[in-house]
Order: sequence, then C-alpha cells, then structure tokens
Amino acid sequence: MIAKDKIKNELILPHLKSEEELIGFFQATYTPSMWWYFLIGPLSLFAMRTYLIAVTNKGLQFHKFTMWGKPDTYDFFSYPEMNTLKLGSGFLQAPLKVTFVNGRALKLKAQLKGARRVATLDEKTKEYLLSKSG
Repeated sequence: MIAKDKIKNELILPHLKSEEELIGFFQATYTPSMWWYFLIGPLSLFAMRTYLIAVTNKGLQFHKFTMWGKPDTYDFFSYPEMNTLKLGSGFLQAPLKVTFVNGRALKLKAQLKGARRVATLDEKTKEYLLSKSG
C-alpha cells in the first residue's frame, strides 16, 4: 500500500468536486465467503480485494487496488444511491456493509488498527458514518 499522505494528495483530493469536503479515509478489505475456499481451494485468496474508502459530505469514494497494491479503479457513490450503510464493531477490523439502491451489496472489513502507514478508520470518520447509517 501507498503511504497515507501520498494517498490523500494523489488519489482522494483530485476526485473531490466543488463544495465537497473530505471527512476521512480508511482501508477496507473484501474477503470472499468460506464456501469459495471449499470450492476452489487456496485459489480463492486471489479473490481478496483491498479498497481505500474516502468519506466525504456528499458520498463515498471507492478506490480499488490490485493484488500488488497499485491503484486500479475508482467509483463514487452519493448517499442517496445507498439504501443502507451498516458499520459494526470489532477489535482490529469492523464489518461494513453497503447496500445500494439497485439491490447490490458490498461487505467489507474496515481497518481499525494497523501499522502507522495503513489508513485506519478514525473516530471522527466512524461517527460520521454512523450518523449516515440511519
């Protein structure tokens, strides 16, 4: 992964629109269900994905990374495009489930603690997400 200050300056800030304010950002991981491990074995580890999620006052930025930690794709979803936003609790990671208006859902694990260079979910961003969860 890239260092936090470099992430903010090179990935997040260029995508901010006018009158959009950055609340915070954190790293999250998508892990396929255990059934995939039983079906295809250790190859299911290739389905793991790392995201950098930037929380703004208008919506969420999703930056998907490759297996080698390089930025791959970017998506933005405004809060009206999301039906539900649930953030659980945890020690190292917290479950985050985003359900979109079209019925699709994304289940991630938000990073709460980690090395200094890893973008973790801070209290300010967590409180803002909980306020948006309804």
